[in-house]
Amino acid sequence: MTTTRRVVLGLAILGTGLAAEAAVERATRTERPPLRRDLATLPMVLGDWLGQDEPVDEDVARESQATEYLNRVYRLRDRPEIRVWLWMNYSDRGLNLRHSPAICLPSGGWTPVEALSRVVAVDLPGGSQQLVSLLGYQKGELVQRIGFWYYIFGEGRVERFVRGLPISSRSSHGRTTRGSGLTVEVFHPTDAGLGDAELRDFIAQLLNAIEPVLPEDRAVYHTP
Repeated sequence: MTTTRRVVLGLAILGTGLAAEAAVERATRTERPPLRRDLATLPMVLGDWLGQDEPVDEDVARESQATEYLNRVYRLRDRPEIRVWLWMNYSDRGLNLRHSPAICLPSGGWTPVEALSRVVAVDLPGGSQQLVSLLGYQKGELVQRIGFWYYIFGEGRVERFVRGLPISSRSSHGRTTRGSGLTVEVFHPTDAGLGDAELRDFIAQLLNAIEPVLPEDRAVYHTP
């Protein structure tokens, strides 16, 4: 083989390799959609609930691995003793999905209370519903419940299928998340006088209010 032919063959092989590499990059490229609006734009008034921003401990903010977060307490307008604490955090790389109430609370001394834990369907505008996990945890004499769900934006169809399997969980698949993510946690102590009806009303109001914040390409999950 002449030198010229060797050069031509080498260039052809190199070109084929570069084309294949580009094709692989396109096929495996991860979309990480940003929020359409900042979390801080969430209304302070959600139906009969009035909100107030709360400071976040620096260690909590750092360990959450969030790009953006919101920490707010909401009280019923006519019954201010009834309140919930809202913690929402977004990560443009999905790193926040590594954290879960099922991991973080037990590590802080909280024990799951199965009798207080279940999945409920919350009504949405237009007649649809969204599943939300209501979780119960106890630490000594303190008992709290948590409304929990999360979103993944820009994940692939394969990841979405696997995540929907019964064996899937947020904490396990969060370590290999493709896309960005937003978690929502609604905390309330059981001695705050909040019943299921009020809790579900707040969650319904919240789901409606955060719609303008969320990217179109999204999937929602509730398994911790």
